[in-house]
Amino acid sequence: MKTFSLIAAGLAALSLAACNQAAPQAGAAETPGPAAAREERNPLDLRRTTLLVRDLEASLALYRDAMGMTVSYDQMITSRDGSSQSRLVLLKANDDQIGMLGLWQLANAGDAPPPEVPETGFETGDIVLLFNTSELDTVFPAAAEVPGVRVMSEPTLREYPGDGVTYQVMVSMLRDPDGHIVELNRRVHPPLDWD
Repeated sequence: MKTFSLIAAGLAALSLAACNQAAPQAGAAETPGPAAAREERNPLDLRRTTLLVRDLEASLALYRDAMGMTVSYDQMITSRDGSSQSRLVLLKANDDQIGMLGLWQLANAGDAPPPEVPETGFETGDIVLLFNTSELDTVFPAAAEVPGVRVMSEPTLREYPGDGVTYQVMVSMLRDPDGHIVELNRRVHPPLDWD
């Protein structure tokens, strides 16, 4: 009986403690809970861009070796009918899930002709992969030296209008061995948080 009384007293104390918690004051803003944060978040994440490439090792020489991306997945993929294999490599910069780059070499991709790309500039339908780097002075020259890479423009200061601020960015552009456009840039003003 004594044990039952102790348990009952303990439960009563817990109930009183819960009732005595200070209620939010009128007009005080409550911090949103996890459900509210989920409602504000867009339900869509752009997880990765996958490039179909002719020579995966040539692409890795640029994205992994010269630019410093890290391989997080490298596997042979068998086609649904089992008749061919392709290789898929996923690379990351700083995030394990968002903003990743896929390089996918399909079976017989090496037989594909080089893409037809304009000698200078780019045109409607092209895609630009934009990478920020605080080490543009070393990353750009390393990327430009990769066999098959074509320099479109050296790092040049560009200004972009913003809300009450003019963004100053060092911008450079390359074409990778498959003709995909790569922009390597460094924001000068205002600097990125990690600069």
